[in-house]
Amino acid sequence: MIATSTTGRQLPEFPLRGTERRADAAEDYARIAAGEPVTQVRLPSGRPAWLIAGYREVRTALTDPRFSRQEAVRDPGGHLLAVEAVGTSILNLDPPDHTRLRRVAARGFTEARIARLRPRIAEMTGELLDGLAQQPAPADLCESFCMVLPVRVIGEILGVPLEDRHRIEKWRDGLNAPITGTGAPDTTDHSQLLAYIGELVKQRRADPRDDLLSVLARGGEDGETEDVLTDQEIVALGGTLLVAGFETTVAQLGLVLREVLARPDGLRGLPEAPEELAAEVEELIRRLPIGDYGGTLARKATEDVELGGVTIKAGDIVIAATQAANFDADAFPGPRRHDPARDTVAHHLAFGYGVHRCLGAPVARIELQESLRALRERFPDMRTAVPDDTLRFHPAAVNKRLVELPVVW
Repeated sequence: MIATSTTGRQLPEFPLRGTERRADAAEDYARIAAGEPVTQVRLPSGRPAWLIAGYREVRTALTDPRFSRQEAVRDPGGHLLAVEAVGTSILNLDPPDHTRLRRVAARGFTEARIARLRPRIAEMTGELLDGLAQQPAPADLCESFCMVLPVRVIGEILGVPLEDRHRIEKWRDGLNAPITGTGAPDTTDHSQLLAYIGELVKQRRADPRDDLLSVLARGGEDGETEDVLTDQEIVALGGTLLVAGFETTVAQLGLVLREVLARPDGLRGLPEAPEELAAEVEELIRRLPIGDYGGTLARKATEDVELGGVTIKAGDIVIAATQAANFDADAFPGPRRHDPARDTVAHHLAFGYGVHRCLGAPVARIELQESLRALRERFPDMRTAVPDDTLRFHPAAVNKRLVELPVVW
C-alpha cells in the first residue's frame, strides 16, 4: 500500500532517490529546506513519516523528549538502517540509559585526551603522506589516505589493531545497510562485530593499555566504580563507537578533498591561520552533506506535538533532516554559497544536536583540519587526475562515500 498524506496525495519517498550517488546533492537539500519546515514523506516500509527540515524545528525535534529514539527502534515500520534493529546500541537509547552510557563513552573523548590526540593525528597524517609520496602518480587518495586515517585514529582511541581494518569495513557496511522494504534485516555482521569486540575486551582485561576499551574493561579511570558497565554493554558500546567513529569521517574526508582539489587554486587557496582553516572546515562540512542518513535516525512521538505549523500525533514517526536544516536560509543566508566568514559557520547540524550529538565531533574536526593542512604543505599542486563526473561512489554505502579519488601532484 502506498502511503498518502491527509489530503490524499501520494507522499514523496525518503530517503531521497539518488542523493547518495549525485555529485552535488546540495540542490536537493536546499529545495527541501526552502519548502515547508515540516512535511510528510513515505519510508521504505511504506509507513508515512514527518520530515523535519527547518533549522529551528530540527533542533527542537532532536531535544524535545516527546520525540523518542527508543520507541522508534521498537517500531520496525520506522527503521531506516539495519543497525536500528539492534536495541543495545547507544544510538538507540533515550535518557537515562543513554545518559549513563554516554557518560562512560565520553571518557575516551575528554579535553585532555583530545589535546594529546592532535599531534598524534598530525603524525599519522604525515606517515600516510610519506607513503603516498612514494607511489607513482596518479595515485588513489581514497585507498592511500581517506580510508586509512579515520580507521587508524578511532582504532588508537579504542585499542583496535589496524590490521583488522578490512574485516571492520565489512561489518560496518552490513550494519549501515539501508532498509529497502519490510523484510527483517540481516544481523550477521553485528553478531560478528560483537564477538570481535568481546575478544578484545578479554585481552585488555589481561593486558590493559592506554585505550578506551581498557578503561571500560577495568571498570573506570583509576579504579573508579561509578557507571561500571556490564560485559554486554561494554561490547555493544565498543562496537558502536568503532563503526560510527570512522564511517562518516571517511565519507566526509573524501567529499572535502574532492571539492578542494577541484577549485582553481586548489590546496594553495586554503588559509594558513589555524582559526581560519577551522572555519573553512566547518563550512565545508555544512555544505557537503554525506547523505540522507546523517543525523536522520528516526524518532517517535510519544504524545501530540505542535511543530512547524502542523500537529504531529502520538505514535507518528519523525525524521529530523539535519542535512536539509544546514541549507535553511534563515540560519545560513545564501545557504549554497561557500562563506567561512559567516557568523553562523559553527552552528551547523552535521554532527547532530542534543543528547545524541556525535561524541567524536572534535576528533573528526581535527582529522579534517590536519589533513588539509598537511596536504597543502606537502602537495600544494595536487589535482584530481580524472574528470569530476567520472568519480564513482560506493554502491552499497549508506553514506555518500567515494570509491576512489585518483590524484596527481
